[in-house]
Amino acid sequence: MQVKLKSESKLLERTYVEMEVEGKAGAISRKDAIAAAAAELNVPAETIGLLRLEQQSGTRNVLGKFYVYRTEEARKRVHPTHLGERTLGNEEREKLRQARKKAASPAPAAEAKK
Repeated sequence: MQVKLKSESKLLERTYVEMEVEGKAGAISRKDAIAAAAAELNVPAETIGLLRLEQQSGTRNVLGKFYVYRTEEARKRVHPTHLGERTLGNEEREKLRQARKKAASPAPAAEAKK
């Protein structure tokens, strides 16, 4: 991996990073990309939010776009939740769906007092 672009946003406590992964088109998962970026940047994987992985036409290279937050709390506060859900496994994603469904269902009405 090599860093192509890096810019910092002090207000949002994050750094935008574009990294190119050579020869991994179609063979790298989102979790693997986050782990590789964390290793390259020497930061914990919990502070990295993946925006997208773009495959480039005519090459086997992948361009990864990441937000690297100062803390995990900053990532949870600012990073869009739907992007974080994409890195979850099938079981974890299903548990999250069930929890949302349970929270969205109306609470049972209390029985009328006589």
